[in-house]
Amino acid sequence: MLKIILYALLTNSFLYSASIGIIEKGDLDKFENAFALVARGNETISVTTTGFKIFENDTIKTFRKSALQIRLNDNTIIKIGPKTTLNVEKYLYDSTNAGNNAANLKIENGTFQIKTGTIGDDAPNNFKIKTKFSTIGLRG
Repeated sequence: MLKIILYALLTNSFLYSASIGIIEKGDLDKFENAFALVARGNETISVTTTGFKIFENDTIKTFRKSALQIRLNDNTIIKIGPKTTLNVEKYLYDSTNAGNNAANLKIENGTFQIKTGTIGDDAPNNFKIKTKFSTIGLRG
């Protein structure tokens, strides 16, 4: 009985928690018929349309011939290429208090481009990207 109650609480927290962004563009992998797979808790979701909501702690994996673009609530734009894994470890955006804002993203493998939004402008020390190995090109 305790397991059922715990499962119900966890499920409800996912249903009623606010999304942190959406997938707004994508290149479909025709073989997989999807943009990506999203691991959320114990669930794996196939993403087949734009408008899919992203939540904190989601892990997004693109396929061999797919790519997508995510827009977070602070207008950060993340483009991830084929065969890429992105983990949203932490994301807090408070439009009224910039000191609370933070983004911790982890790229396991693959390619990505990020254009920071409000968090990068107002609290640049709180915007972190972790990679095992990376080559960086900065513009602007």
